[in-house]
Amino acid sequence: MHADSIYAATAHTFPQPPHLVGEHKTDVVVIGAGLTGISAALELTLKGYSVSVLEAHDIGWGASGRSGGQLIVGIADSVETMIRTMGKADAKKAFDISVEAIQLVKDRVARHNIDCDLTSGQLEVASKASHVRDFQQSVDIHTTEFNYPLQFKTAEEITDMTGSPIYHGGCYDPAGGHVHPLNYTLGLARAAAELGVRFYEHSPVVDIKQQKQPLVIADKGQIRCDYLVVASNAYIDRLVPDLARYILPVGSYICATEPVPDNVLKDNPAVADSKYLLSYFRKDVDGRLLWGGRTGLTRNMPENVRQVMTKRIEQAFPQLKGIRIEKHWGGNIAVTMNRMPHFGRLQNNIYFLHGYSGHGMAMSGMGGKLLAEAVSGDAERFDLFTRIRHNRYPGGTLLRAPALAAAMIWFGIRDALG
Repeated sequence: MHADSIYAATAHTFPQPPHLVGEHKTDVVVIGAGLTGISAALELTLKGYSVSVLEAHDIGWGASGRSGGQLIVGIADSVETMIRTMGKADAKKAFDISVEAIQLVKDRVARHNIDCDLTSGQLEVASKASHVRDFQQSVDIHTTEFNYPLQFKTAEEITDMTGSPIYHGGCYDPAGGHVHPLNYTLGLARAAAELGVRFYEHSPVVDIKQQKQPLVIADKGQIRCDYLVVASNAYIDRLVPDLARYILPVGSYICATEPVPDNVLKDNPAVADSKYLLSYFRKDVDGRLLWGGRTGLTRNMPENVRQVMTKRIEQAFPQLKGIRIEKHWGGNIAVTMNRMPHFGRLQNNIYFLHGYSGHGMAMSGMGGKLLAEAVSGDAERFDLFTRIRHNRYPGGTLLRAPALAAAMIWFGIRDALG
Protein backbone atom coordinates (compact mmCIF):
# COMPACT_ATOMS: atom_id res chain seq x y z
CA MET A 1 0.00 0.00 0.00
CA HIS A 2 1.25 3.47 -0.86
CA ALA A 3 1.74 6.16 1.76
CA ASP A 4 -1.53 7.84 2.77
CA SER A 5 -0.71 10.90 0.68
CA ILE A 6 -2.64 13.33 -1.45
CA TYR A 7 -0.96 11.58 -4.37
CA ALA A 8 -2.41 8.19 -3.42
CA ALA A 9 -5.82 9.81 -2.96
CA THR A 10 -5.65 11.22 -6.51
CA ALA A 11 -3.77 8.37 -8.21
CA HIS A 12 -4.84 6.71 -11.42
CA THR A 13 -5.57 3.01 -11.33
CA PHE A 14 -2.98 0.43 -12.33
CA PRO A 15 -3.71 -3.28 -12.89
CA GLN A 16 -2.23 -5.13 -9.93
CA PRO A 17 0.73 -7.27 -11.01
CA PRO A 18 1.13 -10.82 -9.69
CA HIS A 19 3.51 -12.12 -7.04
CA LEU A 20 6.62 -13.92 -8.26
CA VAL A 21 6.02 -17.64 -7.76
CA GLY A 22 8.18 -20.49 -9.02
CA GLU A 23 11.31 -20.50 -11.18
CA HIS A 24 11.83 -18.16 -14.13
CA LYS A 25 14.47 -17.04 -16.64
CA THR A 26 14.82 -13.63 -18.28
CA ASP A 27 17.45 -11.40 -19.85
CA VAL A 28 17.34 -8.71 -17.16
CA VAL A 29 16.01 -8.57 -13.62
CA VAL A 30 15.43 -5.17 -12.03
CA ILE A 31 15.02 -4.97 -8.26
CA GLY A 32 12.84 -2.00 -7.34
CA ALA A 33 9.82 -0.54 -9.14
CA GLY A 34 10.65 3.11 -8.62
CA LEU A 35 11.61 5.48 -11.40
CA THR A 36 15.15 4.13 -11.78
CA GLY A 37 13.95 0.57 -12.16
CA ILE A 38 10.94 1.34 -14.33
CA SER A 39 12.97 3.59 -16.61
CA ALA A 40 15.71 0.98 -16.98
CA ALA A 41 13.12 -1.69 -17.76
CA LEU A 42 11.37 0.46 -20.35
CA GLU A 43 14.60 1.41 -22.13
CA LEU A 44 15.97 -2.15 -22.09
CA THR A 45 12.72 -3.51 -23.52
CA LEU A 46 12.93 -0.98 -26.34
CA LYS A 47 16.40 -2.40 -27.05
CA GLY A 48 15.03 -5.93 -27.33
CA TYR A 49 15.71 -7.38 -23.88
CA SER A 50 13.19 -9.36 -21.84
CA VAL A 51 12.86 -7.66 -18.45
CA SER A 52 11.26 -8.57 -15.13
CA VAL A 53 10.87 -6.02 -12.32
CA LEU A 54 10.54 -7.20 -8.71
CA GLU A 55 9.03 -4.87 -6.12
CA ALA A 56 8.73 -5.64 -2.41
CA HIS A 57 5.68 -3.39 -2.03
CA ASP A 58 3.66 -1.57 -4.72
CA ILE A 59 4.92 0.13 -7.86
CA GLY A 60 6.00 3.63 -6.83
CA TRP A 61 5.86 2.79 -3.11
CA GLY A 62 9.12 4.62 -2.29
CA ALA A 63 10.29 8.16 -2.95
CA SER A 64 9.30 7.95 -6.63
CA GLY A 65 5.63 7.97 -5.65
CA ARG A 66 5.57 10.29 -2.63
CA SER A 67 8.25 12.95 -3.13
CA GLY A 68 7.73 16.65 -3.76
CA GLY A 69 7.78 15.89 -7.49
CA GLN A 70 10.31 18.63 -8.28
CA LEU A 71 12.21 18.53 -11.57
CA ILE A 72 15.58 20.08 -10.68
CA VAL A 73 18.61 20.58 -12.91
CA GLY A 74 22.00 19.40 -11.66
CA ILE A 75 23.20 16.33 -9.78
CA ALA A 76 24.59 17.87 -6.57
CA ASP A 77 23.89 20.59 -4.03
CA SER A 78 25.68 23.10 -6.30
CA VAL A 79 27.53 23.34 -9.60
CA GLU A 80 30.60 24.29 -7.57
CA THR A 81 30.45 20.87 -5.89
CA MET A 82 30.17 19.20 -9.29
CA ILE A 83 33.22 21.03 -10.66
CA ARG A 84 35.27 20.43 -7.51
CA THR A 85 34.41 16.71 -7.45
CA MET A 86 34.48 15.83 -11.15
CA GLY A 87 36.61 18.48 -12.83
CA LYS A 88 35.18 21.06 -15.20
CA ALA A 89 34.94 18.86 -18.30
CA ASP A 90 33.14 15.93 -16.65
CA ALA A 91 30.99 18.29 -14.58
CA LYS A 92 29.79 19.94 -17.79
CA LYS A 93 28.92 16.53 -19.27
CA ALA A 94 27.05 15.50 -16.12
CA PHE A 95 25.21 18.81 -15.97
CA ASP A 96 24.12 18.44 -19.59
CA ILE A 97 22.81 14.97 -18.74
CA SER A 98 20.75 16.50 -15.91
CA VAL A 99 19.29 19.00 -18.38
CA GLU A 100 18.44 16.08 -20.66
CA ALA A 101 16.85 14.32 -17.67
CA ILE A 102 14.22 17.03 -17.29
CA GLN A 103 13.51 16.99 -21.01
CA LEU A 104 13.24 13.20 -20.86
CA VAL A 105 10.40 13.51 -18.33
CA LYS A 106 8.59 15.93 -20.62
CA ASP A 107 9.16 13.74 -23.67
CA ARG A 108 7.89 10.64 -21.88
CA VAL A 109 4.80 12.45 -20.64
CA ALA A 110 4.00 13.42 -24.23
CA ARG A 111 5.01 10.11 -25.88
CA HIS A 112 3.13 7.87 -23.46
CA ASN A 113 0.24 10.25 -22.74
CA ILE A 114 0.94 10.30 -19.00
CA ASP A 115 -1.56 12.39 -17.03
CA CYS A 116 0.61 13.73 -14.18
CA ASP A 117 -0.04 17.50 -13.92
CA LEU A 118 3.30 18.47 -15.49
CA THR A 119 4.00 22.13 -14.62
CA SER A 120 6.96 24.29 -15.66
CA GLY A 121 9.13 26.51 -13.44
CA GLN A 122 11.52 25.85 -10.55
CA LEU A 123 12.65 28.46 -8.05
CA GLU A 124 15.30 28.51 -5.32
CA VAL A 125 14.92 31.31 -2.79
CA ALA A 126 17.32 32.96 -0.35
CA SER A 127 16.20 32.47 3.24
CA LYS A 128 18.72 35.05 4.49
CA ALA A 129 20.17 38.22 2.98
CA SER A 130 23.64 36.73 3.35
CA HIS A 131 22.67 33.97 0.89
CA VAL A 132 21.91 36.35 -2.00
CA ARG A 133 25.52 36.63 -3.12
CA ASP A 134 25.69 32.84 -3.45
CA PHE A 135 22.67 32.92 -5.73
CA GLN A 136 24.22 35.64 -7.89
CA GLN A 137 27.42 33.60 -8.18
CA SER A 138 25.42 30.50 -9.04
CA VAL A 139 23.70 32.30 -11.91
CA ASP A 140 27.09 33.51 -13.17
CA ILE A 141 28.61 30.00 -13.08
CA HIS A 142 25.58 28.40 -14.74
CA THR A 143 25.79 31.00 -17.51
CA THR A 144 29.56 31.14 -18.08
CA GLU A 145 30.63 27.55 -17.39
CA PHE A 146 27.55 25.54 -18.41
CA ASN A 147 25.82 27.91 -20.85
CA TYR A 148 22.59 27.45 -18.91
CA PRO A 149 20.08 30.34 -18.72
CA LEU A 150 19.40 30.41 -14.97
CA GLN A 151 17.78 33.72 -13.97
CA PHE A 152 18.51 35.79 -10.87
CA LYS A 153 15.44 37.29 -9.17
CA THR A 154 15.32 40.16 -6.68
CA ALA A 155 13.45 40.06 -3.38
CA GLU A 156 10.61 42.06 -4.93
CA GLU A 157 10.35 39.65 -7.85
CA ILE A 158 10.36 36.65 -5.50
CA THR A 159 7.55 38.19 -3.45
CA ASP A 160 5.54 38.73 -6.63
CA MET A 161 6.16 35.16 -7.83
CA THR A 162 5.46 33.42 -4.52
CA GLY A 163 3.20 35.69 -2.50
CA SER A 164 5.67 35.40 0.40
CA PRO A 165 7.39 38.49 1.85
CA ILE A 166 10.24 36.70 3.66
CA TYR A 167 12.73 35.81 0.92
CA HIS A 168 15.67 37.98 -0.15
CA GLY A 169 16.16 36.93 -3.77
CA GLY A 170 16.60 33.74 -5.72
CA CYS A 171 17.24 31.83 -8.93
CA TYR A 172 14.56 30.84 -11.41
CA ASP A 173 14.80 27.98 -13.90
CA PRO A 174 11.96 28.05 -16.44
CA ALA A 175 12.93 24.57 -17.71
CA GLY A 176 12.49 22.95 -14.29
CA GLY A 177 9.12 22.20 -12.80
CA HIS A 178 7.11 19.51 -11.05
CA VAL A 179 4.79 16.56 -11.56
CA HIS A 180 2.36 14.42 -9.61
CA PRO A 181 5.06 11.87 -8.75
CA LEU A 182 2.86 8.82 -8.25
CA ASN A 183 0.85 9.34 -11.43
CA TYR A 184 4.06 9.91 -13.39
CA THR A 185 5.58 6.73 -11.96
CA LEU A 186 2.44 4.68 -12.59
CA GLY A 187 2.12 6.13 -16.08
CA LEU A 188 5.68 5.16 -16.93
CA ALA A 189 5.10 1.68 -15.51
CA ARG A 190 1.98 1.31 -17.63
CA ALA A 191 3.98 2.27 -20.73
CA ALA A 192 6.67 -0.26 -19.80
CA ALA A 193 4.12 -3.01 -19.20
CA GLU A 194 2.50 -2.33 -22.57
CA LEU A 195 5.92 -2.82 -24.16
CA GLY A 196 6.28 -6.20 -22.47
CA VAL A 197 7.97 -5.56 -19.12
CA ARG A 198 6.81 -8.06 -16.49
CA PHE A 199 6.14 -6.53 -13.07
CA TYR A 200 5.88 -8.51 -9.83
CA GLU A 201 4.59 -6.72 -6.73
CA HIS A 202 4.84 -7.85 -3.10
CA SER A 203 7.79 -10.01 -4.10
CA PRO A 204 10.62 -9.00 -1.75
CA VAL A 205 14.07 -10.16 -2.79
CA VAL A 206 15.74 -12.06 0.04
CA ASP A 207 19.03 -13.00 -1.63
CA ILE A 208 21.19 -12.41 -4.68
CA LYS A 209 23.57 -15.09 -5.93
CA GLN A 210 26.42 -13.31 -7.71
CA GLN A 211 27.12 -15.97 -10.32
CA LYS A 212 27.94 -15.87 -14.03
CA GLN A 213 24.19 -15.78 -14.53
CA PRO A 214 22.89 -14.02 -11.39
CA LEU A 215 20.12 -15.73 -9.45
CA VAL A 216 17.57 -13.48 -7.74
CA ILE A 217 15.67 -15.19 -4.94
CA ALA A 218 12.38 -13.69 -3.75
CA ASP A 219 10.20 -14.93 -0.92
CA LYS A 220 8.14 -17.28 -3.12
CA GLY A 221 10.09 -17.58 -6.36
CA GLN A 222 13.36 -16.98 -8.15
CA ILE A 223 14.65 -15.71 -11.50
CA ARG A 224 17.87 -16.51 -13.34
CA CYS A 225 19.10 -13.65 -15.54
CA ASP A 226 21.95 -12.45 -17.73
CA TYR A 227 21.96 -8.97 -16.19
CA LEU A 228 20.82 -7.68 -12.81
CA VAL A 229 19.96 -4.09 -11.86
CA VAL A 230 19.75 -3.19 -8.16
CA ALA A 231 17.54 -0.10 -7.90
CA SER A 232 16.41 -0.28 -4.26
CA ASN A 233 17.76 3.18 -3.36
CA ALA A 234 17.04 4.08 0.30
CA TYR A 235 15.83 0.55 1.06
CA ILE A 236 18.94 -1.43 0.11
CA ASP A 237 20.17 -2.17 3.66
CA ARG A 238 19.68 -5.92 3.98
CA LEU A 239 19.95 -6.73 0.29
CA VAL A 240 23.49 -5.43 -0.35
CA PRO A 241 24.91 -4.32 3.02
CA ASP A 242 28.18 -3.02 1.56
CA LEU A 243 26.33 -0.61 -0.74
CA ALA A 244 24.15 0.53 2.16
CA ARG A 245 27.22 2.07 3.78
CA TYR A 246 27.42 4.64 0.99
CA ILE A 247 23.98 6.13 1.59
CA LEU A 248 22.13 7.69 4.49
CA PRO A 249 18.35 7.09 4.48
CA VAL A 250 16.97 10.50 5.44
CA GLY A 251 13.32 11.06 6.32
CA SER A 252 11.52 13.76 4.36
CA TYR A 253 7.93 14.74 5.09
CA ILE A 254 5.20 16.56 3.20
CA CYS A 255 1.83 17.98 4.12
CA ALA A 256 -1.05 19.06 1.92
CA THR A 257 -3.16 22.02 3.00
CA GLU A 258 -6.63 23.03 2.04
CA PRO A 259 -6.68 25.03 -1.24
CA VAL A 260 -4.91 28.39 -0.95
CA PRO A 261 -5.63 31.74 -2.67
CA ASP A 262 -4.53 32.21 -6.27
CA ASN A 263 -1.95 34.86 -5.32
CA VAL A 264 0.03 32.25 -3.40
CA LEU A 265 2.45 30.87 -6.01
CA LYS A 266 0.42 32.48 -8.76
CA ASP A 267 2.34 30.72 -11.58
CA ASN A 268 3.01 27.69 -9.38
CA PRO A 269 6.74 27.01 -9.67
CA ALA A 270 8.35 24.35 -7.52
CA VAL A 271 10.17 26.24 -4.74
CA ALA A 272 13.02 25.32 -2.38
CA ASP A 273 14.63 27.60 0.19
CA SER A 274 18.33 27.92 1.01
CA LYS A 275 18.40 26.57 4.56
CA TYR A 276 20.58 23.59 5.39
CA LEU A 277 17.39 21.91 6.63
CA LEU A 278 15.54 23.14 3.59
CA SER A 279 11.83 23.41 2.95
CA TYR A 280 10.28 22.89 -0.47
CA PHE A 281 6.79 23.70 -1.66
CA ARG A 282 4.40 24.04 -4.58
CA LYS A 283 0.69 23.75 -5.31
CA ASP A 284 -1.09 20.73 -6.69
CA VAL A 285 -3.61 20.88 -9.51
CA ASP A 286 -6.45 21.50 -7.03
CA GLY A 287 -4.73 24.48 -5.40
CA ARG A 288 -3.51 22.77 -2.23
CA LEU A 289 -0.15 23.90 -0.92
CA LEU A 290 2.23 20.95 -0.68
CA TRP A 291 4.97 21.78 1.84
CA GLY A 292 7.86 19.45 2.58
CA GLY A 293 11.10 19.15 4.50
CA ARG A 294 12.71 17.55 7.52
CA THR A 295 10.96 17.82 10.88
CA GLY A 296 12.91 15.62 13.30
CA LEU A 297 16.18 13.98 14.26
CA THR A 298 15.48 10.41 13.16
CA ARG A 299 14.27 8.45 10.13
CA ASN A 300 10.86 7.99 11.78
CA MET A 301 8.01 10.41 11.25
CA PRO A 302 7.68 12.73 14.28
CA GLU A 303 4.32 12.94 16.01
CA ASN A 304 4.30 16.75 15.71
CA VAL A 305 4.87 16.87 11.95
CA ARG A 306 1.63 18.80 11.29
CA GLN A 307 2.43 21.42 13.92
CA VAL A 308 5.97 21.90 12.61
CA MET A 309 4.82 22.19 9.00
CA THR A 310 1.99 24.57 9.89
CA LYS A 311 4.43 26.85 11.72
CA ARG A 312 6.78 26.94 8.72
CA ILE A 313 3.95 27.68 6.32
CA GLU A 314 2.64 30.52 8.47
CA GLN A 315 6.14 32.00 8.75
CA ALA A 316 6.50 32.03 4.97
CA PHE A 317 2.91 33.06 4.26
CA PRO A 318 1.47 35.13 7.14
CA GLN A 319 -1.76 35.46 5.17
CA LEU A 320 -2.29 31.70 5.61
CA LYS A 321 -2.41 31.80 9.42
CA GLY A 322 -4.75 29.08 10.64
CA ILE A 323 -4.40 27.05 7.44
CA ARG A 324 -5.86 23.55 7.69
CA ILE A 325 -3.71 20.51 6.90
CA GLU A 326 -5.58 17.80 4.98
CA LYS A 327 -2.91 15.09 4.87
CA HIS A 328 0.71 14.47 5.82
CA TRP A 329 3.07 11.68 4.84
CA GLY A 330 6.72 10.90 4.40
CA GLY A 331 9.50 8.37 4.01
CA ASN A 332 13.17 8.04 3.23
CA ILE A 333 15.37 9.34 0.46
CA ALA A 334 18.94 8.13 -0.06
CA VAL A 335 21.64 10.75 0.50
CA THR A 336 25.33 10.19 -0.29
CA MET A 337 28.15 11.97 1.52
CA ASN A 338 28.91 14.20 -1.48
CA ARG A 339 25.22 14.59 -2.40
CA MET A 340 25.86 13.09 -5.85
CA PRO A 341 24.34 9.90 -7.31
CA HIS A 342 26.20 6.63 -6.80
CA PHE A 343 26.31 4.34 -9.85
CA GLY A 344 28.46 1.25 -10.33
CA ARG A 345 28.81 -2.50 -10.80
CA LEU A 346 29.04 -5.34 -8.29
CA GLN A 347 30.36 -7.49 -11.13
CA ASN A 348 30.39 -6.95 -14.88
CA ASN A 349 26.71 -7.87 -15.28
CA ILE A 350 25.29 -6.59 -11.95
CA TYR A 351 24.62 -2.85 -11.84
CA PHE A 352 23.44 -0.53 -9.08
CA LEU A 353 22.08 3.03 -9.05
CA HIS A 354 21.07 5.01 -5.95
CA GLY A 355 21.74 8.08 -3.84
CA TYR A 356 20.12 10.86 -5.87
CA SER A 357 20.09 13.01 -2.73
CA GLY A 358 16.96 15.01 -3.55
CA HIS A 359 17.43 15.24 -7.33
CA GLY A 360 15.78 11.92 -8.11
CA MET A 361 12.54 12.91 -9.80
CA ALA A 362 14.34 13.63 -13.06
CA MET A 363 17.76 12.02 -12.57
CA SER A 364 16.46 8.60 -11.51
CA GLY A 365 14.68 8.23 -14.82
CA MET A 366 17.80 9.37 -16.63
CA GLY A 367 19.83 6.90 -14.59
CA GLY A 368 17.65 4.11 -15.94
CA LYS A 369 18.31 5.29 -19.48
CA LEU A 370 22.09 5.42 -18.92
CA LEU A 371 21.95 1.93 -17.42
CA ALA A 372 20.19 0.60 -20.53
CA GLU A 373 22.88 2.20 -22.68
CA ALA A 374 25.57 0.47 -20.62
CA VAL A 375 23.95 -2.98 -20.74
CA SER A 376 23.56 -2.71 -24.51
CA GLY A 377 27.24 -1.90 -25.02
CA ASP A 378 27.62 1.89 -24.74
CA ALA A 379 28.75 2.59 -21.16
CA GLU A 380 30.37 5.98 -21.74
CA ARG A 381 27.69 8.07 -20.06
CA PHE A 382 27.00 5.56 -17.29
CA ASP A 383 30.71 5.40 -16.50
CA LEU A 384 30.88 9.19 -16.26
CA PHE A 385 28.97 8.65 -13.00
CA THR A 386 30.86 5.54 -11.87
CA ARG A 387 34.03 7.68 -11.86
CA ILE A 388 32.62 9.96 -9.15
CA ARG A 389 34.48 9.20 -5.94
CA HIS A 390 32.20 8.21 -3.04
CA ASN A 391 33.02 7.60 0.61
CA ARG A 392 31.24 5.31 3.05
CA TYR A 393 29.48 6.87 6.00
CA PRO A 394 31.66 6.43 9.11
CA GLY A 395 30.58 3.68 11.46
CA GLY A 396 28.60 1.75 8.87
CA THR A 397 24.85 1.26 9.12
CA LEU A 398 24.84 0.92 12.93
CA LEU A 399 25.91 4.52 13.57
CA ARG A 400 23.85 6.16 10.85
CA ALA A 401 20.90 7.02 13.12
CA PRO A 402 22.95 8.87 15.77
CA ALA A 403 25.03 10.46 13.02
CA LEU A 404 21.85 11.71 11.36
CA ALA A 405 20.55 13.15 14.63
CA ALA A 406 23.86 14.94 15.23
CA ALA A 407 23.85 16.29 11.69
CA MET A 408 20.30 17.61 12.04
CA ILE A 409 21.23 19.46 15.24
CA TRP A 410 24.32 20.93 13.58
CA PHE A 411 22.42 22.01 10.47
CA GLY A 412 19.73 23.57 12.66
CA ILE A 413 22.39 25.61 14.44
CA ARG A 414 23.86 26.73 11.10
CA ASP A 415 20.41 27.80 9.91
CA ALA A 416 19.92 29.81 13.10
CA LEU A 417 23.31 31.49 12.73
CA GLY A 418 22.85 32.21 9.03
